[in-house]
Amino acid sequence: MSHTAKRLARKLKDEKVEWPPTEHRFFIPDSEINHRVREDTVREVLRELHPELNDRKLDQASVRICSEAPKLFTILLLCGSDQPFCSKILDFLDNHVADEDLPLARVYPPGERHYTLAKKDHKDCLGNHDGNCEIMAFSSWSWYDIEDFCRDQWQVLAPVFTSYVDHVRHYDLEGSTILPYIRDQQYESGAVKSGGYSRVWGVEIHPAHQKLLPLSDSSGPTIAVKQLNSSEQEDFDREYEMLSKLALTKDPHLIRLLATYKFKNQYHFLFPFAKFNLKTYWKNFQLDWEKKAVFWVIRQLLGLASALHVIHEFKTAAKEERFGRHGDLKPENILWFKSFEHTGHAGILQITDLGLGRFHRLESRSKQDPKDIFGSPTYVPPELALQKLVSRSYDIWSFGCVLLEFITWMLDGNAGVDAFADARMALAHDNVVDDTFYTVYSPGPGMYATVRPEVTAWIQRLRGRRRYSPMIRDLLDLVENGMLQANSADRIRSEPLKDRLEQIVEKAEKHPSSYMLGRVE
Repeated sequence: MSHTAKRLARKLKDEKVEWPPTEHRFFIPDSEINHRVREDTVREVLRELHPELNDRKLDQASVRICSEAPKLFTILLLCGSDQPFCSKILDFLDNHVADEDLPLARVYPPGERHYTLAKKDHKDCLGNHDGNCEIMAFSSWSWYDIEDFCRDQWQVLAPVFTSYVDHVRHYDLEGSTILPYIRDQQYESGAVKSGGYSRVWGVEIHPAHQKLLPLSDSSGPTIAVKQLNSSEQEDFDREYEMLSKLALTKDPHLIRLLATYKFKNQYHFLFPFAKFNLKTYWKNFQLDWEKKAVFWVIRQLLGLASALHVIHEFKTAAKEERFGRHGDLKPENILWFKSFEHTGHAGILQITDLGLGRFHRLESRSKQDPKDIFGSPTYVPPELALQKLVSRSYDIWSFGCVLLEFITWMLDGNAGVDAFADARMALAHDNVVDDTFYTVYSPGPGMYATVRPEVTAWIQRLRGRRRYSPMIRDLLDLVENGMLQANSADRIRSEPLKDRLEQIVEKAEKHPSSYMLGRVE
């Protein structure tokens, strides 16, 4: 190998990134290939390896390599320090093999123990004894050198994840793919969160391999990876259809699906990664009782209600309407992002975990068997305990619970949220102590439910707080009279809920001192 080729190979190897950790598999970032494999460097390598080429041919070859086959050239550099494999690049170009043909596919010729390599679209015809499909550049290679090429090609083929305006891209990745992660929390103790349908963890994608979110620093943003427990394509298709179409609504208060990929028979979804959910946000922040901070809170409440309305009226196609239900609204499924488009320093809240099985056809929009429902016990409505069919009003109850906790945090901080949970603790109808917002009674053969007395008492207690303003009064009235109704038919629907919150925001904007911050006398 030429002196220039050795030096270039060494520089590229120095930039390799290992993934997964400790498994001795590496990728070379695209940015390094683009930076190192330049026309002047390639020309010098070719001049040293092919002294028979004149200047014009050297110029033509170097331009073609850098425009059509920089990754192929890099693979040949990696294939060994003793053999000048990169000198074979001209043979590959003569065979019309370039970066667009990678990865080259394994093919076992009839009667042969070792494989050769072919273009992906020639894989089948070579297996059917068509010698015209073979890449003749490999004809003089030993089988073990071909194996080295097959292994080393994956070092330059880490995917570049990209987001698009009009669709969500899906990537079908081969099992030999090396993912472009510079940090992968699935290999860190306690970093993976597991649920009934999926596992979620954070990754940092090499900046050259993610075009999903803006780069805030040299390492790039953290991305959340959601891996479905199910490997069934039908389950993936259902989730992908819902999340990709919701992403295209561009609702700022709904988590946005960035991309998806299938890897080793597992389906993965990529989302923005949030440092805090609403529960941890309450623990880490206190509300300053001043105009700007309180404005932010009530605008977030309106935004969440608007996003819930989008979910409830979700449609997938003109011929087949589907009406959504989130099914697990709780503080842990509302995320806080510090920075988001046009949100300023206060950040934004977004609803997440729009999980499997939560979107139902028109014929079942108001009737689903409660035995098939899964949600967080604290925030589920009483119809589950009563074994009544559930509808989208399920979410209204859950959202009402979250709003009441949110108001509690506004008035009393996180200590108040914890105290409210303690106050709700009571013996339920199944002789288990829980902190739900309702109580079930069975005085006779049947059962009925009411809002738990401790919840009603807590609302009255909040009305006596120092920060009890006309705005807080209206919010509590909305929760108590419109959302936390034991009879699901009595609950407000998502559109009038959004309208009521819009009215509250408008009043706060017009009269911040008296309506939003002033105390009710």
